[in-house]
Amino acid sequence: MCNDLLVIEDADLHLSILCKIAQQAGFTATGAHSVAEAARFVRERTFDCITLDLSLGEQSGVEILKLLAEIGCRTPIIIISASDDEARALTRHVGSLLNLNLRQPIPKPINLAALRRTLTCIAEETSKQKLAAPAG
Repeated sequence: MCNDLLVIEDADLHLSILCKIAQQAGFTATGAHSVAEAARFVRERTFDCITLDLSLGEQSGVEILKLLAEIGCRTPIIIISASDDEARALTRHVGSLLNLNLRQPIPKPINLAALRRTLTCIAEETSKQKLAAPAG
């Protein structure tokens, strides 16, 4: 059973690396390079996990967090950012105030093993939930 991951990252190299790690952890990855593209995806589809860079060119990933809160999203979200520890912690706090399912943020440069472990755990949790869900 494959899970769907939305990777929101404006840097092509990081997007490619994140998608490859996602595949290794059992996800099919969809990439979004901007806030607008990510917003379109989350309005059209349901994802099992989302990774989010906080700095998306001229815009902030916080805009995506607001949108996810508006639509009542409970998908696990992993902040992956070069922002300092304080900014990541503040974003996580904002996410909890918005009732979002934010996981432990991962700083850049990305610890690929830690990201793979986190994604693997989320994939396993999601697969168990899908198996336990009543058919409908």
